[in-house]
Amino acid sequence: MEKQSIKTKNNQPIKMVSHQEVYSLHDLLEQLNSWKSTLKLLNEFFSDQKRPVNKKKIANEYHACSQIFTTFHNDFSQTLQKMESQIIILRGKEKI
Repeated sequence: MEKQSIKTKNNQPIKMVSHQEVYSLHDLLEQLNSWKSTLKLLNEFFSDQKRPVNKKKIANEYHACSQIFTTFHNDFSQTLQKMESQIIILRGKEKI
């Protein structure tokens, strides 16, 4: 029995992608999307120019925001690496 090939309109073979691979990429996208509200708060903190000058409070808030950003940056970097490796795997999949 011959393996039947599915082709696109341009006569190109379609790659075989499992639901698990799609859901895995979706999970990574959700992980990145979960940072939206936190990043919005950080943006508001750093763009607020009308804040009264209370050096101690500003220093404490700055330190807290820097810790949040460091955590985000680490998570973002790891997630991007995971997504890149998954995309490389998906690009290398068998064409059907």
